[in-house]
Amino acid sequence: MVQLLKTTQLEAVNILLGAIGEAPVSSLENTQLEDVAVAQNILNETIVDVQSTGYNFNTEYNFKINPDIDGNINVPNNTVFADVSNRGTTPHLDVVLRGERLYDRENRTFTFTDPVDLDLILILPWPDLPQPCRRYITVKAARRFQNRVFGSDTLNGFTNTDENEALVQMEQADARSEDANILTRNWGVFRILSRNGPRRYNL
Repeated sequence: MVQLLKTTQLEAVNILLGAIGEAPVSSLENTQLEDVAVAQNILNETIVDVQSTGYNFNTEYNFKINPDIDGNINVPNNTVFADVSNRGTTPHLDVVLRGERLYDRENRTFTFTDPVDLDLILILPWPDLPQPCRRYITVKAARRFQNRVFGSDTLNGFTNTDENEALVQMEQADARSEDANILTRNWGVFRILSRNGPRRYNL
């Protein structure tokens, strides 16, 4: 009996290749095939794009970071979004991410004297992604690949319906993993609150 496992990155690339009628490859190492390189690049691009939206699986809540010896608050290099956590000890701060450092907009400085509690959105490597996310990324990347190679996003492969179904499945799975109520750990509410300026809400 065949054991079914989560989609590997090699399998994802082969799905992209299959979407344009190309034969699968057995390895992603040292390949000189142009279509394989393009497929890998589009898959990596889509991995970043999808995760940049921010989901429960790639968000760190109330993550405390201490300033370095120069007073800089340096976030992990795979961070694409950072904001002060409403559940931390520093909800009064108004900060933004510039490069890999926090910038204090109120005082116009990169220098901090105390730790800051942050909510971070991180770009995770493929092995750390849940299967519904892998599926959505693969389908979305395949449609991009089809469009860029053939000028069609439906030829031989996936349709807009396929992509939408994969997105719904990913979002439903992510929602089930989130211990959220209407005000806390709810990114929809978070985005609405964030539009009102510095986050000074004690949730």
